[in-house]
Amino acid sequence: MSPSLAAETTAPNSAAANYRTDCGIFRLASERLLMRYFEDIAIGDEETFGRWTVTRDEIVSFARKWDPQRFHVDPEAAKKSVHGGLIASGFHTVAVAMRLWVDEYLDDVANMGARYLSELAWHEPVRPGDTLAVSGEVLDETIPEHTDGHGYLDYELTARVDDQAVMTMVTDLVVQRRGD
Repeated sequence: MSPSLAAETTAPNSAAANYRTDCGIFRLASERLLMRYFEDIAIGDEETFGRWTVTRDEIVSFARKWDPQRFHVDPEAAKKSVHGGLIASGFHTVAVAMRLWVDEYLDDVANMGARYLSELAWHEPVRPGDTLAVSGEVLDETIPEHTDGHGYLDYELTARVDDQAVMTMVTDLVVQRRGD
């Protein structure tokens, strides 16, 4: 990869980064990790999945379509709200975190989906210009008695702005077992 292309692919929200994100499953084999199965993942494993700077236009666009509350879509009304200004929908924050998690982790895991979310919390509002840094940690694992085909991982996904958690969610991932 040329130095200029390498720089583009690591720049937050760059066209190249978006292209890689949008086509993450088609990454070159040399860029992909080997597929990880349930047995390859341990309690306490932690990873960072990337960063995304949220823009005013993104906040308003997402909210107009999915969560059109005044403090997400109308900057003047948002100034008069308890938030004191425009903020991202919590579900926008979840969507950004999920996208980074899928592209940087789940595409390389034998992920079969999730059974539920056991926790979803928004700790602080996300504002235009904030950069979300997304990370995750395996909290627990369970091997079900009814099948040898998969296991369950309790997984905490966290989005931070300036090292302060703004969103956490805990999900129960279903991950394929290797079957050796």
